[in-house]
Amino acid sequence: MLAALLPILVLADVGPPAHLLITEQESGEYLVRWRVPTALPPRAVPTPDLPETCEPAGDISVDNLAGAWLFTQDWRCETGLAGQAVGLDYPFADLALTTVVRVDLLSGDRFAHVISAGEGAWQLPEGTAAPDRVLAARKAVISGASHVLASWVHLAFLVVVGLAGAGRSSTTIRLVSAFTLGQLGGAVGAALIGRGLAAAPAEFGLAVAVVLLARETLRPEEARHRLAELSLLAGGIHGLGLAALLAGTPIGSDASLSSRILAVLGMDSLHLVGAVAAASLLRILVRRSQGIRRGISYAAGVGAMALATGLAVAGGAGEAGAATGALDAPVESAVSATSGMAGSQRLAPSTPNAPVQSFLAVEPFEIRHEVMLRIAYMQSQLEIPDTGTIGVSRQPELLQQLADLVLSSTQLEVDGAAPEAVVRRADFMTVDPTGALPRANPVPEEVREAVVGIVVAYPTPGMAERASLTWSRFPGIDGAVAATVIDPETVESQVLTAAQPAVAWENNLLEDPIPAVEEIPVEPARLPVPILSLPLILLAVAFLVAGLRGHKLIGMRPSASVAAARVLLALGLLVGPVVQTAVALPGSAGRTPSERQARRILAGLLPNIYRALEYREEGAIYDRLAVSVTGETLTDVYLEHSRALELEERGGAQARVEAVEVLEAADVESRGDGFAVRSMWTVGGMVTHFGHRHFRQNRYDAVIEIVPVDEVWRIRSIEVLDQERVR
Repeated sequence: MLAALLPILVLADVGPPAHLLITEQESGEYLVRWRVPTALPPRAVPTPDLPETCEPAGDISVDNLAGAWLFTQDWRCETGLAGQAVGLDYPFADLALTTVVRVDLLSGDRFAHVISAGEGAWQLPEGTAAPDRVLAARKAVISGASHVLASWVHLAFLVVVGLAGAGRSSTTIRLVSAFTLGQLGGAVGAALIGRGLAAAPAEFGLAVAVVLLARETLRPEEARHRLAELSLLAGGIHGLGLAALLAGTPIGSDASLSSRILAVLGMDSLHLVGAVAAASLLRILVRRSQGIRRGISYAAGVGAMALATGLAVAGGAGEAGAATGALDAPVESAVSATSGMAGSQRLAPSTPNAPVQSFLAVEPFEIRHEVMLRIAYMQSQLEIPDTGTIGVSRQPELLQQLADLVLSSTQLEVDGAAPEAVVRRADFMTVDPTGALPRANPVPEEVREAVVGIVVAYPTPGMAERASLTWSRFPGIDGAVAATVIDPETVESQVLTAAQPAVAWENNLLEDPIPAVEEIPVEPARLPVPILSLPLILLAVAFLVAGLRGHKLIGMRPSASVAAARVLLALGLLVGPVVQTAVALPGSAGRTPSERQARRILAGLLPNIYRALEYREEGAIYDRLAVSVTGETLTDVYLEHSRALELEERGGAQARVEAVEVLEAADVESRGDGFAVRSMWTVGGMVTHFGHRHFRQNRYDAVIEIVPVDEVWRIRSIEVLDQERVR
């Protein structure tokens, strides 16, 4: 029934992966950590590849871990990362590594993905959390205000509007209101027709309007005409290009119409405050000398025309370049005894002709000792006749003899104790540059070419803190043993000799590799309540009502009251996220979710299934599956997929799931006490086997039925419609 939870098999080898970990600590503030093997030369160390709206907020710190460099840096992003592209930027494409990306956002979204070498940045899915409308409103208002402050054309507009209203503040307010009304009309029109102006024509239109308004201010006040019409037209042109003009602001170019309207409110409030302040200042200057009026008018007009010409030539408003921050990578040799060659797909140094190769894979719930032996070096000790081949009938006895030899020659100590050893596999191997595979069917083996692989597993209750492997004797070998220790994050290699027979490992992992399985609660819809905004919004309503009714409030004229209402509303939206709460809507828990909500639920449930199957003990698997699967299907899930992550062709090694990515959730419909959703997702995992790390990714398309049980969501059934190997 749950055929989507099929084995993650092997497609290709990857080298020691790089890791990119992005954690949102505060809204728009991110801790970015990236870890790369020390095998990479300093000139090839990558840097974070984040959206253009992000920039470093501090220096890079570097820590030297076992076999890897850990880089840490704070970043600030004007826009959220959900739906944006992230990755690592490698200076040299041929030295790029497979990269594991993990992103944790304050919204509760947790994304994971594996980027193959050469793929470039990965675009995160759209956020699944309900959007924070209070924060979104604030960002929209800030976007409008910041555009005004960053544009010289808008500052010139404030000057000429203030100059036109130097005699009366009502004129200033009327011109700003006309511009705002035009902007709203232009923004709505662009949204209706589905296209608007580019940034350059929109700003050019405003610049021309500034020139015409400046010309009118040179006339006597009674001779001026069509000032409001000019402002309205300028606002309309500007509104048509609003989407392009806001592309570099917190709301981005794909903002909704409501966000653009709120951005207009931000511009309007800043225009009102700035123009009224300019009018007050210019009123004093103009009274002293009419020549000052003419000088300011000409300066504004000429400046606006120069800006307009520059915009026409440059093709748009200038953008400030984001600082990238130089990466001062530690200096270390590109090749060392602790890692493979840079760019190699092997985890361990390549020693194909070594008599004995020892690989200690430290993983959650077990430590695996994988040994590769070349028979030619032990022919006399194993009493193999010099016939040139080993017959099929002799092979089982020989494999058992070699397994016993490995057990008697090695001792493993884990956290101060000697765990039980279980010989999992003993096979003749096919060895090539892509890895080592046990032979599917026995064949006569040539002694001088024969290679045997022994896999010994040592179960552990969780993740070990320290381990030590000692070779007590070196059967038939005058040389040494090439030993490599591989954990989920790092690789270390050394040569063991009779004088130095042990290799040690300590848990210095950046992340806890124990798979966490968490309940996905059934949550009600919540209504945000911005506490600080409420008094400002109520005051804005009072000013607006008074202005529309023609009444004076605290001595203010109606037009000034309406203007004050707009400024107060903008202030209310700005302070909204500072102090806010949320009220649960009665009866909303357990309702059929939206597609966004369904994808959020699946993003929690599906990884839980794969994480549960990574446990080794049957009881532990059942307990963790029960967190996300209903009782009537629990047994079926376990029986069909208890070995879903075990790779038989890789000697029984079990893959560690790196990424479960829900790509789509659609066609959500009510079904009984729950709901059904058609979903598409990918699952990718890595397995370490004889010095190589292999990655595989599958994609599934299925109809999943989900029900609420004891106030948590659980999967009741999965009907797989399609599945394919992605890589």
